[in-house]
Amino acid sequence: MKFPKLFYADRRSAGAGATAALHQQASRVLRRVAQDLRLRSHEIVVEPSRRNFPGRVSLRTETLFVDVLDRSCEKAVALSFRTRRGRADLTGGGENYVPLEQIETTRGYQSFLDGLRLASGIDTSSGGRR
Repeated sequence: MKFPKLFYADRRSAGAGATAALHQQASRVLRRVAQDLRLRSHEIVVEPSRRNFPGRVSLRTETLFVDVLDRSCEKAVALSFRTRRGRADLTGGGENYVPLEQIETTRGYQSFLDGLRLASGIDTSSGGRR
């Protein structure tokens, strides 16, 4: 997967326009992940940053969160995933961070998708893959 240059840009002094563009690109990337996982039921939620919390664009399923985190004090965005116990569980398990460089290769991206399938319990024999 090729990530937008905006994911690697220094946004410490970025304005609202750059943040909106980042949210749009993150939503596009997460839609691609959902498509590659062949998810039937999912939602993409944008949460703007607040005082001590980074901005977050989340792909949410019944059993999984995949987040693109915009931490204004860091240069690159962070990508993480975590499990969840039903729609009411908004906290889920611990965040598992994935380096963007790892997912940019074909093999790394496939490994990432396989890890998401395993974490979320997606059955690969019933349309979850290929």
